[in-house]
Amino acid sequence: MSLPTLLLTRPKAQALPVQTAVQAALGFDVRTVFSPVLQIERREVAVDLDRYVGVIVTSVHGLATMNLTGRVAHCVGARTAEAALEIGARQGQVGRDADDLVEQILSIGTPGPLIHLRGEHTRGDIAARLSSAGIETHEAVVYAQSPLPLTAPARDLIEGEGVVVLPLYSPRSARLVGQAVDQVGPNVRVIAFSPSVANAFQVETGRMPNVCATPVGTEMVGAIVAAFHADIA
Repeated sequence: MSLPTLLLTRPKAQALPVQTAVQAALGFDVRTVFSPVLQIERREVAVDLDRYVGVIVTSVHGLATMNLTGRVAHCVGARTAEAALEIGARQGQVGRDADDLVEQILSIGTPGPLIHLRGEHTRGDIAARLSSAGIETHEAVVYAQSPLPLTAPARDLIEGEGVVVLPLYSPRSARLVGQAVDQVGPNVRVIAFSPSVANAFQVETGRMPNVCATPVGTEMVGAIVAAFHADIA
């Protein structure tokens, strides 16, 4: 039996570590096709960070345009928190997702004002929810996520008969992938990072993916590896 193909639709900088982690866990190289459906574009935004007690960062992309040295960073995801620490930020709360981060900030009464350094497209209404709960929170759009077309090889993989492992990390990327294909082949193992990602893909394709137990990168890698093991057992 031929090995499954791993199809990664994240921006290349985020997809390559996934490929590396999967291959390390499996102990062999896997055929990987890259077809990013989003392109990250930085925005130069003037923000006076001295006005804020801390910043909220929900993606590593929000770290690239600001000097966060010595500033408290409340982050979604362990990888985002690690990246913030690497550029000199001080660790604040770390949430599994936006909802978890909001709950943590509220539960300990984190002082404001805060600012959410976010992308053009975002979920969770973090600033509005925190502000309505009494913690003044502003927003700054510091990057955009522009759509890219699914490549012909990627589309052929999804629509074909071969075994493909397709992890999807965000509702928007799930929608873009679903909208780009006419059908999902019978042997495509779709894995969603969260229920919202799964729902977005199902709306577009009628196919409900498997969902990670928790929305963290290590869980996704484990689910990808499990999908490979199931097909090569």
